[in-house]
Amino acid sequence: MAFVSRGMVLALSLVVLSACDSSEERAEKHFAQGIELLETGDVPRAILEFRNTLSLNEFHREARVAYARAARGNGNIPEAYANYLRLAEQFPDDIEARLALSEMAILAQNWDEAERHGAALIRANAGAEGADIVALALTFRQAILADDAPRIRVLTAEAEALAETHPNDAILVRMLIEGYVNDDRIEDAIAVTEALLAEDPDTPLFYQVMAELLITQGEADPLENHFRRMLAKFPDDDETRSNLLRLLVMEGRGPQAETFLRDEIAHAEDKPAAHVGLVALIRQLRGDAAALAEIEDALASYGDAPLMTALKAGLLFDAGDRDQAIVLMQGITDGVEPTAQVDDYKVTLAKMLVATGNEVGARKLVESVLAHDKSQVEALKMQATWQIDVDETDEAIESLRLALDRAPKDAEVMTLMARAHERNGDAQLAEDLLALAVEASGYARDESLRFARLQLTQDRYISAEEVLVKALRRVPGQPDLLSALGQVYVATADWGRAEQVVETLRNQSGDAPRLAADDLQLQIISQREGRDQGIGFLESLAQNGPDRMAATVALIQAQLQDGRGEEALALARELVADNPDDPRVVMVLGNAQLALGDLPAAEATCRAVAEQEGTNVLATMQLVRTLGLQNRGEEATALIDDALTTHPDHPDLLWAKASFLEQANEIDGAIGIYEALYAQNSENQVVANNLASLLVTYRTDEASVERATTVARRLRDAAFPPFQDTYGWLLYRQGRFDQAVTYLEPAAQALQQDPIVQFHLAKTYLALGRHADAKAQFEAVLALSHADDPRPQITEAQAEVERLSTVAE
Repeated sequence: MAFVSRGMVLALSLVVLSACDSSEERAEKHFAQGIELLETGDVPRAILEFRNTLSLNEFHREARVAYARAARGNGNIPEAYANYLRLAEQFPDDIEARLALSEMAILAQNWDEAERHGAALIRANAGAEGADIVALALTFRQAILADDAPRIRVLTAEAEALAETHPNDAILVRMLIEGYVNDDRIEDAIAVTEALLAEDPDTPLFYQVMAELLITQGEADPLENHFRRMLAKFPDDDETRSNLLRLLVMEGRGPQAETFLRDEIAHAEDKPAAHVGLVALIRQLRGDAAALAEIEDALASYGDAPLMTALKAGLLFDAGDRDQAIVLMQGITDGVEPTAQVDDYKVTLAKMLVATGNEVGARKLVESVLAHDKSQVEALKMQATWQIDVDETDEAIESLRLALDRAPKDAEVMTLMARAHERNGDAQLAEDLLALAVEASGYARDESLRFARLQLTQDRYISAEEVLVKALRRVPGQPDLLSALGQVYVATADWGRAEQVVETLRNQSGDAPRLAADDLQLQIISQREGRDQGIGFLESLAQNGPDRMAATVALIQAQLQDGRGEEALALARELVADNPDDPRVVMVLGNAQLALGDLPAAEATCRAVAEQEGTNVLATMQLVRTLGLQNRGEEATALIDDALTTHPDHPDLLWAKASFLEQANEIDGAIGIYEALYAQNSENQVVANNLASLLVTYRTDEASVERATTVARRLRDAAFPPFQDTYGWLLYRQGRFDQAVTYLEPAAQALQQDPIVQFHLAKTYLALGRHADAKAQFEAVLALSHADDPRPQITEAQAEVERLSTVAE
């Protein structure tokens, strides 16, 4: 045994103290250097120094403030928001943080956060510059929600008075404009914005506000003139260029749009770059063949033009000629000296390789790009995506910070950062970033839908409606946006507006809008008039609609849910008689038989389909369920194994096998399958939950707990009971009993028939010294279990009941 002397202990202590001092000194040096760089105007390097400070001392308040200010001033709103949020968490009374968070949340239309931070700001009553504007904005918002026109007019007048001393305040500008628009004073709103533009003609925000007003006014010519005015002022504004072209196309003036782009090409210094937009427009208007012909003409005109070759490759790749596309991209990247343009081509090629399954090749390309330019935005996005997929979320956030430094308004970067924070369990910050992404994208379809759907899951209907309405101003008639807006109106029983959405969808051509209209109409009728009327609507579609089969299937499902099983079964048999060779139709009958509990008939129907032309996975899964309900687990497992020989990576089959293995107490096998499923798609929350649950429930080693912690941290704010049980038990395993019980109590209340969930709560009560509660819970575990249950939790529950019978509370 090695002996450690008192002198050695003293020496070690001095070394440790010296290291601490050194760490603090290094943090202060980085901070001082950052301040010096700020004073010289070198903001990017100053931000880097502040990051270095915080990596050494995360509680360095001055560095956090300086970092947040610099990021906000540099346009990097997500980083500014995240750091001000950290300040507010560490120092709840920090007025600057609360004010900044309130202002940014208001501008991003994230009203829940605006209310939270604004309320803290108002309670502080510190009289900070700008706090009165925040307070007025929140009051104004409440008046808008209440549709209180007189109150809105009064508050608009107050905003006018404040605007005299804060003429360019973005919040006041928006408040004034909304007040005027709400009062049908569109011309006044336009006049205010024109005055702002005259006073400050270099602020892009004011031009964007004017565009929104002209869109509201609904007149194409003034909007077109404004877009052209914006392009004259900001010739590199690709979003405005796209908006102008979209407007011309929507107005049926495709040839004018093409002429506009050809004029731009004629005057452009970089003609191939200018030609990209023309090719995209021609593809939209006349299809792939015309676009490819345009590219070939351009190649003949420009000679060696790698950009046009890349454009050709992209078109061929989208058209299905992937091998030729990759060969073309390799021709302009292999052996070529790295430049910014070559880096762009390599990233494009990397994306093609990912799409064709060659992730190894894609990673090599991304690594080479980042070796040449560590802040290449598209490469950082790809790197961050891979990092998130394998739960390297801190590394992903660092990658995305670099991307935001270069592209502070990139909505895709913000969305990826939201994914990383969501994976980390920071649900609120993830939501804030999604709101910022909507704003940065100019209410683009994907970003708006993503945020609106999140709001719908939280019953925040007003926020969802606002985002969707603004997105539809940008792309009127877009079916997915309209469907989501219809969901808002159904949820709030606003039947008039819901019917307007149905009518708008029906006025469009194509199957997708019609099906969306039918689905929304069904929801309206069912919820407003009752299920019988909804089923009647489906019956009319099944008899007279353009897609009778789909309507009939929907009718069968509705009848089953409504307890009209015999009608559903008869209709399913009729459908099979008309379509005997369609396995999908036959499975409708099998599903009906299964739903009605006729297991032998369901088994025969599903087996017949499952054995047709190899393994039909859908039919196999239904057959497995049927066998499971008949307690024929061995047959079901054998069936799954046989199907896996044909479809070895099919997630549904693997999932089913894992479930049977868990029931048989073959936990290691089940964990192995969930690890494979997690590697396939780590975004799947249910897979993450099941993997983490098995790890913390059945394994005792620290490595398994650490693995479960990584996988399950996204469940931290979950309200779904199975997720609460997993996360609560993980907290128990970490010794955090007070926190664990706050998750396990609601989980046990919701999952009263699950003995393992009850066992987890019992163990937590025991750890907290609540012996009477623990005994009651252990007794509940035994009441839910049978005598020969092989699980060790049941045995332990029996022993604890006997022991606790002799222990006082």
